[in-house]
Amino acid sequence: MHKYIIGLDSGTSGIKAVLFDLEGNEIAKSGMPLTARCPVENWYEEDVEEIWINACKCIKDISSQYPADEIVGIGITAQGDGIWLVDENGIPTRNGCCFCDGRAVKELEEWESDGTVQKAFDIGGTRLCTGNQPCILKWMDRNDRPALNRAKYIMHLKDVLFLRLTGVAISDATDQCLLFIDMRTREYDDRLFSLYGLSDYKQKFPPMLEPLKNKTPIKKELATKLGLSDKTIITCGPMDVVACAIGAGVMKSGHCCSIIGTAALHEMVIDEPCRDRIFTGMTVSHITRKNLRLMASFAGTPNLEWVINTFGAGLKKEAEKTGSNIYDYVEELISTIPIGSNGVIYHPYLLAGGERAPFTEPNAKASFTGISHVTTIADIMRACYEGVALAMLDCYNHMPQPVEQITVCGGGAASNLWCQMFADAIGKPVRTVNGEELGARGAAITNAVAQSFFHDFDEALDNIISTKKIYEPNEENHKQYLRFYKLYKSTYEALMPTWKQRFEVLFGI
Repeated sequence: MHKYIIGLDSGTSGIKAVLFDLEGNEIAKSGMPLTARCPVENWYEEDVEEIWINACKCIKDISSQYPADEIVGIGITAQGDGIWLVDENGIPTRNGCCFCDGRAVKELEEWESDGTVQKAFDIGGTRLCTGNQPCILKWMDRNDRPALNRAKYIMHLKDVLFLRLTGVAISDATDQCLLFIDMRTREYDDRLFSLYGLSDYKQKFPPMLEPLKNKTPIKKELATKLGLSDKTIITCGPMDVVACAIGAGVMKSGHCCSIIGTAALHEMVIDEPCRDRIFTGMTVSHITRKNLRLMASFAGTPNLEWVINTFGAGLKKEAEKTGSNIYDYVEELISTIPIGSNGVIYHPYLLAGGERAPFTEPNAKASFTGISHVTTIADIMRACYEGVALAMLDCYNHMPQPVEQITVCGGGAASNLWCQMFADAIGKPVRTVNGEELGARGAAITNAVAQSFFHDFDEALDNIISTKKIYEPNEENHKQYLRFYKLYKSTYEALMPTWKQRFEVLFGI
């Protein structure tokens, strides 16, 4: 009998179920888009019920193609941060707030000024941003207590899906590290709840287990509805950035993973948490007792989508004429533009929460500078690609130890031009691995290890992960990118005072 495991991955723009065999091969996939709800410019919400309905559709779409007893597990991962308020059955008491939500500007500014941000960093190794759970929870405490009072649990998204599938309320350190636990003990820390003035809500947080112990059979009645065996084992976690690191085989100290998806997340494996004094970014619990030092830019691929949708009508028509994919057409076009985009610089701070690494500024906004009467759409498009690459360089310049190796995953890994640009900008080799859905694969690998199909993660990764391509940096190109990086950085530093002024002018504050 064949044995398969589903990796269920709920991101910001969509949810997908991916079927893997025990060699890590992607056998089948089903995905559904998710709807962003942004009633205010700096809000970013999603509907838990929509996510749940789409999750069931994706699982059932796959299960209908295979015998029920061959699908032996479902490993869940999802976007981290944000806040998801649900009752005892996982039914939402309000829309969930995503990682890029920026409503808690006032709360963050207060905590910056009174030293709370620094004190929390000293305990958890993460510099608070508006999308972290404490900030949004504080905003809810002030502005939406009825939803908080109705909620049995304050959760992360993967934990909500696990509760709906199993009836068990649980979490783990990969999510709760942002930012309610002591990273050294991986236990809830009363000092942090007290520091935020949120001690009254501690009882609403689910207990934590290591991801390998977060395993429970699916609800029997739900197994029937989804076409699964009631012996199917569900595992909860890790959260998406950790799952991607596992799915990419990034487990050794000094090895790095850049996830170029909705967000652009850059993470380095470190042995001990809270040893550096780099007052920015996040520290996340890895699946083993290692940790990830994370510099997580808010926006990655949405920058390209926005620029193409806003300025690229002519490009779309030309791509259709040639029968090309729009991204293939654009990349061929910009390959003729020199490094530096003829002086156009793009800062990719596009999403609602502003920016969180390597600096924290909830009012940050994306911008083009250096546009003149000779600027072309090709210059603008290349500047967009380069802006994400320069933001990556900015993040890796703030890591606590030298980069040993970078593995790129997410949608950006499919672009040869972008991966080479990353290698040239950072000045380090960039690696991609075989397989597309690395977050889902990391969740599936965790499920497989939890069920003892592999002795440990080392054995699993040795059998599953293989290198697809290595992009070697061009030293001359790297020197040019370093020149433009100085301009990129000095420009955003000069713009910083205007971001808050813009917010005050726009909203009359």
